[in-house]
Amino acid sequence: MSYRMIEEIHETPKAIERLISNEGQKIDEIAKVFKKASPVVMIAAGRGTSDNACIYGQYLFESEIGIPVALALGSLYTHYKTPPEIKNGVVMGISQSGETEDVCEILKQSTDQKVLTFGITNNSESTMAKLLENNAIFMNAGVEKSVAATKTFSASMASVLLLAYAIKGKKLNIDDLKVMYDKIFDREEAIRDLAQRYSFARDLVIIGTGFNYPVALESALKLKETCYISAQGLSSVDLVHGPLAMLDPDIPIFIFAPDDSTLGLSARVVDKIKETGSHTLIVSDNDEFLKKGDLSFKILPTKKALYPFEIALFIQLFAFNLSISKGLNPDVPRFLHKVSKI
Repeated sequence: MSYRMIEEIHETPKAIERLISNEGQKIDEIAKVFKKASPVVMIAAGRGTSDNACIYGQYLFESEIGIPVALALGSLYTHYKTPPEIKNGVVMGISQSGETEDVCEILKQSTDQKVLTFGITNNSESTMAKLLENNAIFMNAGVEKSVAATKTFSASMASVLLLAYAIKGKKLNIDDLKVMYDKIFDREEAIRDLAQRYSFARDLVIIGTGFNYPVALESALKLKETCYISAQGLSSVDLVHGPLAMLDPDIPIFIFAPDDSTLGLSARVVDKIKETGSHTLIVSDNDEFLKKGDLSFKILPTKKALYPFEIALFIQLFAFNLSISKGLNPDVPRFLHKVSKI
């Protein structure tokens, strides 16, 4: 039986290539308007996977552009009818479908306020695209039929990255991503074997720090959607501020810990986890750190802003294979639909 989810995961590299080729000029134009406006704050709006891409954008824009980024509170716009007044700011919305109701409402109200507003969507005929016109960036990922977002998550992050780089006058070297993707795809069998070892897990915690926090959140979401596992995504620091108390040997912990400036913190957190007796799976490019895990998966070293692309591909393949090993259909998770109208 063929599955759409695995096919769409494999389409990720081509999707990002199309994004760069087809949207590069538009992204450069938006970057020029952004620099001219010189905003002092950004509001980012998304739901589910798109919200996790927004959190990636938080880290990226605060570190690269140097402006604070806040996540939009959708209910203030749609239910309480008390949206904040944005002065000298910019609003970014992300929605794969371009139809997420509160995201579109946030974008509408920000354009009504004459605030610089742009969006990222995979649907050029969507409500978002029609509302934003030339300020809509298209992921170019192609139709995504599997309910669980895979290639569109990576394309969302890539869109945000390309815009931040354009504002800074930098370029993304697509070869940096290709090398990482090729390496991960070459190890699909190993990922399948690794995933099968967690076939009976019912609870799971995934932690990451900094740029890898949003991908920890997204990883937990993928496991909830496709494997029906009670997975929690947490920052490494948040884990030790309370949730550490819930750990026991029956709750596996996945640790995303690339060899960047957060590695020392990750090492201290792993030492805390070991005191609980919990099983650990470590994903890292540091050989010594990998030895700390009960199991491990080695990734390639890269720039701090690119690690999430590599880890996202790993966890998507992991979630797909775990779902299959549990006898589930990852394409059609129960109770879920591709576009949520709530």
